[in-house]
Amino acid sequence: MNPGSQPYPNVSPYPTSAPGVQTNGPPTAGPGAGFPPRSGLAGMQPHSLSSTPIGPGSGAGLRGGLPEEKNVAQLVRENTNVYARRFQALLDRSTPHVAERWMFTGGIFLLFALNVILRQGWYIVCYALAIYALNLFLAFLQPRFDPSLAEDLAADEAEEGGPGLPGAGNSKSPSGLRGLMNGFSSSSEDEEFRPFIRRLPEFKFWYSATKATVIALACTITRATDVPVYWPILLIYFLTLFGLTMRRQIQHMIKYRYVPFDLGKKTRYGRK
Repeated sequence: MNPGSQPYPNVSPYPTSAPGVQTNGPPTAGPGAGFPPRSGLAGMQPHSLSSTPIGPGSGAGLRGGLPEEKNVAQLVRENTNVYARRFQALLDRSTPHVAERWMFTGGIFLLFALNVILRQGWYIVCYALAIYALNLFLAFLQPRFDPSLAEDLAADEAEEGGPGLPGAGNSKSPSGLRGLMNGFSSSSEDEEFRPFIRRLPEFKFWYSATKATVIALACTITRATDVPVYWPILLIYFLTLFGLTMRRQIQHMIKYRYVPFDLGKKTRYGRK
């Protein structure tokens, strides 16, 4: 404060009252009641109601402090996620147990076959299951990268003057059963090694086959899925289709010299 300046006068923030009324402190009634005795933020005290915390459980909000209720869709979604995680954990633990998994699937299929044989029905369901299992089995036998595509690309590049793909030479390989059995041998020929990678892995094959068998077994609960059909025709058609597809698959295996089973030796494929 400058020496020549005068201090501010001590002015009361409350208006003067009539004679005989106390003016030293704040009024006890009226508009000024409840205010602090000093002006400014320094003299203010928190209100008595402001010290009470306001939270979800103290009556705040539109629901009056009640806990938020979840609708049926949210409850179903949460329970579904919990059971889905448990089911996935069970599948993960069953991955190394190949024999046990296929025995379980075989037991379910045996129940379905007994239903079909003893109750004389659901032949169309059995035929659909057989066709689906045949498609899964063919995908299990086939390589993920078809060597015929690599051969076509090599032929196109050879026509354009390119060097072609490695391992796509014109050397002839033995045909017939001898050519198929060459997949077991570990010959020392100068060729590119390609590990056999299935188009459909074993676990996915088992899981899809098990789901299809369970669905087929569930269809035997009601007669609504029992479509009347002459079953010998379905049997003959399935056997014919099975023979043709397996013949084509065996010819493909002989042509490209690969065996889709791990019999202790590495398998090479990709060359004619």
